[in-house]
Amino acid sequence: MAAPVLLLLAAAPCLAALCGGEHLAGVPLTAAQMPAARPVHIVQIGDSHTAGDGITGALRDALQVRLGNGGRGLMPAGRPHAGVRLRGVSVTMSAAWSARGLFGSAAAEPWPPRGITGYTLTSRAPGAALSLAADSAFTAFGLCVAAGPAGPRFSLTLGADVQEVNFTAPTDGPQCRRFTVTVAADSARLELLAGEAIITGWWLERPAGIIVSNLGVPGSQLQFLGRADEATIAAHFKALPPDLVILAFGTNEGFAPFFDAARLEGQIREQVTRIRRLAGPAPILMLGPPDAASRNTELRANVVRGAAGSAPDCNKAVQAAPGRLPVSGIDVPLWTAEGGALAPDPVTLTGPVPRAVRRGLPLFNPPALAAASAVQRRVAAELGIAFWDWRARQGGACSAVRWMQAGLMGADFIHYSPAGGAEVARLLLADLDAAHAANPAASAP
Repeated sequence: MAAPVLLLLAAAPCLAALCGGEHLAGVPLTAAQMPAARPVHIVQIGDSHTAGDGITGALRDALQVRLGNGGRGLMPAGRPHAGVRLRGVSVTMSAAWSARGLFGSAAAEPWPPRGITGYTLTSRAPGAALSLAADSAFTAFGLCVAAGPAGPRFSLTLGADVQEVNFTAPTDGPQCRRFTVTVAADSARLELLAGEAIITGWWLERPAGIIVSNLGVPGSQLQFLGRADEATIAAHFKALPPDLVILAFGTNEGFAPFFDAARLEGQIREQVTRIRRLAGPAPILMLGPPDAASRNTELRANVVRGAAGSAPDCNKAVQAAPGRLPVSGIDVPLWTAEGGALAPDPVTLTGPVPRAVRRGLPLFNPPALAAASAVQRRVAAELGIAFWDWRARQGGACSAVRWMQAGLMGADFIHYSPAGGAEVARLLLADLDAAHAANPAASAP
């Protein structure tokens, strides 16, 4: 093949669902690649799709069946937000704790410090307690706090073992400690004895296998990761080094009233640079936003300096048949008795009081979703990280409607049911396996 043609092909952008798969070649996905003396850690940082643990939990289950259970991994302590769900563990906390996240009320304030878990719990009340029960026994428990001259000091119970731990340090700063147990335990309890507890995360670990940590903040955008304290991030990564970092943002950027592509590009470059500096040479995979739909007409042209294409009309994707879930609200798919055809628009609903209902309420893809995905794809290639086009794998524009009617997404056309989360995880893992097969130059453990 002529040299100019080869150069042209090399410069052509990747349009596949998974681009940059060669950057993931060293991520252990087979038993032959697994290290013998430590677990493999995959950490996903993102928004509510990550916080809900439906997708990451299904990915964790699949990989642990394949390669062994390495532990539950890094988590925010306690239950800092109703949208944070942690499969595999149950947590209880006393009333004496307060939580602060990277997004939400007072999130921009620098204190207390927060790291990649997205949340910090604080308390000054002696006796304030946190308890954790795990579905699978663990051999090590990790705790990350902001230490200082005044402590804090805790009573730590791991299974039947009780010990007092003191995080006193000459100066304020983050500390992460790993506590091993002689007999595998399935419970942990932490009680504040003295000082101010500022807990930035905890984790459960086993000697080998796979760990998948889901670190998500509902409502968050990539820009809010910039609020995380660098020393705390570094302590988290040092305590539980990642073998793969997944960045899963884009949905909230796509639903923002004003999306600025140049601003997102700057945020991607800044955060990828920071992760590389603090986490070391771990490969990075960026997930584009999934398909999602809205009825908020203010989002029909939400791209700054011009729309990146139109906002597709997703009413056309409604499948009107008795076997499909109805679309919620007044946008109801009504079918006639003959052949499942769509009823006329408007239609009249019979009942105690007949009323006319229009089926044509706007239901569309905010154009910023496609714009955000395009920025992520391009910048990922320029930075040498992998990119997964979640929306394309879901089925493209308006596929959220089909997924909702199939019971895979909720009525908000944004979040996933357990079955939907499992399907997303299956699609992602299938593409990771395919990329691994296509790039066999993975290093041995």
